[in-house]
Amino acid sequence: MERKKLLIIVRYMAIMFLVFSIISLEKSDVSPYGVILILLFIINNNIRFFIYNKNYKFVFMSIVLECTLAYIGYRNYSGILFFYFFTDVLDSALFLKGKLSYFTFCMILTIVVSLGWGLNLTDKLSLVTSFVMLFILATYIKEENSAKLRAQDLYDKLRISEGKLKKANRDLESYASSIEELTSLRERNRISREIHDSVGHSLSTMIIQLGAIEKISVKDSKLTCEMAKNLGKFTKNSLEEVRCAVRALKPREFEKYEGILAVEELTKNFEKLTGIKIKLNFSKEKWSLNSDQCFVLYRIVQEFLSNSLRHGKATRIDIFMGYNKENLIITLKDNGQGTDKIEKGVGLRGIWERVNELGGTAAYNSKKGEGFLLKVVLYPRLNEI
Repeated sequence: MERKKLLIIVRYMAIMFLVFSIISLEKSDVSPYGVILILLFIINNNIRFFIYNKNYKFVFMSIVLECTLAYIGYRNYSGILFFYFFTDVLDSALFLKGKLSYFTFCMILTIVVSLGWGLNLTDKLSLVTSFVMLFILATYIKEENSAKLRAQDLYDKLRISEGKLKKANRDLESYASSIEELTSLRERNRISREIHDSVGHSLSTMIIQLGAIEKISVKDSKLTCEMAKNLGKFTKNSLEEVRCAVRALKPREFEKYEGILAVEELTKNFEKLTGIKIKLNFSKEKWSLNSDQCFVLYRIVQEFLSNSLRHGKATRIDIFMGYNKENLIITLKDNGQGTDKIEKGVGLRGIWERVNELGGTAAYNSKKGEGFLLKVVLYPRLNEI
């Protein structure tokens, strides 16, 4: 918009200088024909610039008409030659494209040279150079404006694409949530059938057997003892079936992640309650931990989080669980206020005792203003032997 305003100002200044040059250089008063000529020149110029600037054919015809009016005007009323053709050169660069633009400029330049043939060589060169520079400058402005428009168009398309992508992402999330819910319902339905078929059948049989035992216990104690013995075996077999069903429902991969999932759930809840940022990472290789090892790991992390909040006033805690070939290294680091003198309280002693019971080691380090670092090493595979 600012560029268009500047172009309008430049155009009207050129026309104004042209009119003043005609009036000042004309020895006698300008005739009515001269006034009509100037008015036609101005009207044609404005129509071309404000209305039909995107119609290449009209722009070319308008420039030809204006060059004709300029030729007649300069021959009859003199004036400054440069301002007669200033807007023609400008519009040939701004509103015409390709070969047509260069052809129109060459045509204008030919007319200018023919009209200024009587000028001295210096004036001719100055006039031609001025028009060439004007044409180059106008062409550069047009290309820069086109590049800006293309960039704006691309930006608008990107914004539209971003909006569509966000909508598609929301739809996908909704679809994924629906699928997850449906899958969960199907899994719950399958588990209910498994429980009904195995546990339900076993319990029904036990109830029938217990009722029979109750009725015949008064008459035949020997038979009652035999039935109770058979019921005990049946109960053991049923319990084993239930355990097999539970093991079948439980994914094998869960054993490796059981300790990590417990710690992850702990850190998420702690982060929600306290606002402390917690980052939990672990190595690609993982071992399965037994219940005792998972419990100790859980308590270590729980105690460290509590101490970081109460004593360290931390705002961030980093936890890394690295599974090596021989050991599991748990590194816990906070950005709390730290201390130069560490006193082993109930919490640290509890960690130390639990780790020692599993044959592991624990070490800690802290400095004033540098937070607290706790490093625990466990040997899960040695404990499994």
